Amino acid sequence: MRDGAGTRPRGRRSAAAALLLVVAVTACDEHDGDEGPADVVSAAVRVEATGCRARPSVGAGSFLGDELVLTVAHVVAGSDDVRITLSDGSSSTASVVAIDRDKDLAVLAVEAEASPLPVGRARPGDRGDFVVWRDEAPVTNPFEIITYVDINASNIDHDGSGLRKGFQIDAQVDNGDSGSVLVHRGEAVGVVFARSTGDGGRAWATDIREAVPLLDEAADRAAVDVGRCVG
Repeated sequence: MRDGAGTRPRGRRSAAAALLLVVAVTACDEHDGDEGPADVVSAAVRVEATGCRARPSVGAGSFLGDELVLTVAHVVAGSDDVRITLSDGSSSTASVVAIDRDKDLAVLAVEAEASPLPVGRARPGDRGDFVVWRDEAPVTNPFEIITYVDINASNIDHDGSGLRKGFQIDAQVDNGDSGSVLVHRGEAVGVVFARSTGDGGRAWATDIREAVPLLDEAADRAAVDVGRCVG
């Protein structure tokens, strides 16, 4: 997640906390959690990307297609090696097959199988879970959607707009959680990309429907240029 002051919600609802934005996720902190529904956990992966820094960039993701994992672009941008860890502890190499640097989304093709989550929709007041990784093990965190807004954030290169539909959520989001997929009633509804700097209990997620064109683009599983590293 990136630090900055460029996130402003637009539309029928606005949130004061949105005026401060957010923190990129490149490490994991210790946290306790309970096991969640098996399909939510089994679809989740930990993402590690190397090539930009001395230490790997760390994030999360979930299967949203046959051998396709959705994550965030700022974790894998510029990387020369990407690996995922599945909920059972096994690992696999991954290649970036679609990337949107404006909306901070990426799709990985992996040589591993898990039941993908279906794409759904959510609205303010809806609750669910998202999988985070603590001590290299998957645990679930609860969330509640506070607002549905147009999020006017900068893109990952900080050289243009990354306007997207998304949510402000009430949830504990820590370093290493970017790319975690929000799941409501068994369906993927959002992708965590940032936390509010002024409130540790609030975070931001992109509406999962913003990722549908990218998932379609990734269907041929052809590797794409990951571009430059994110500063």
